[in-house]
Amino acid sequence: MPKLGRLYSFLDDSRGFAVHFLDGQKIIHDLALIHPLSGAAFAYFRDAVLGFLPMICFLKPGESLGIYIDSEDPYFRLKIETNQAGHTRTLLLPEQFNQFPLKITGEARVTKQFPGGHAPYTSIVQFADTESKEVTNLIIRGSYQANAEVLVSEIADQSLIAIKLPPAQVNNVLNEAGPSVADFIKRHRGFFHDIFEEHPDDVQQVVAAFEKGPFAYLSSRQVGLHCPCSHEQTAHTLRMMYHDRTDELFEGDDAIETKCDYCKKTYWITRKEVSTPPTFS
Repeated sequence: MPKLGRLYSFLDDSRGFAVHFLDGQKIIHDLALIHPLSGAAFAYFRDAVLGFLPMICFLKPGESLGIYIDSEDPYFRLKIETNQAGHTRTLLLPEQFNQFPLKITGEARVTKQFPGGHAPYTSIVQFADTESKEVTNLIIRGSYQANAEVLVSEIADQSLIAIKLPPAQVNNVLNEAGPSVADFIKRHRGFFHDIFEEHPDDVQQVVAAFEKGPFAYLSSRQVGLHCPCSHEQTAHTLRMMYHDRTDELFEGDDAIETKCDYCKKTYWITRKEVSTPPTFS
């Protein structure tokens, strides 16, 4: 059984880069057990999840992030929701999707939620005939305006994001020295490949692997699948939609089985639970 997933943060102070490394082996293992996707479709699902989850590094305490891709060519819907604590849920629809799209056309909606009831930040990123593996980087640059690039391993269920830090200001003069993101990735591609090949899966192993290079360990956090669905929440949602149309929903039965799209947990909801008029706080 894989160990719990973690997102690790490292700093290359000499070149002005932060690197955040995701060990997603447990996450992908659990997704394979939950979702009916297989073959090429699951391979795309895997790459998309590993590509987007390092974006957790951009979140502050109490913040959450939703990435919703509406692809029209080929047609599919991808949803990834996560937060600063690493609690993640995701799905790819339709369940009959059976391909790995090399290029996609559509749009992505990125929503960032803040604590304290503040209005969320939402941005729309369009893409046309874009290589699927570049969509993540397009969203990062378009939505976060970050000078960054994501690498997804083809060897292990791991990934990383390299972020060029803002230039330091010394004596009121901006020091913009240092390589570009592309040059930084090129310089360290072999190093990162070796780490992916070793696929370390605990804190000591990951830190030791990165400290062989110019990287200082900063911190890490757990990242894993977590769905907040519940019987009460499911009943409330159906009550909001069908409390005055129960015959349409139950079709003569006294209870129906419903399933969460994200975690596939099933709930039996009774007609009585739905027919009660909803209350508003």
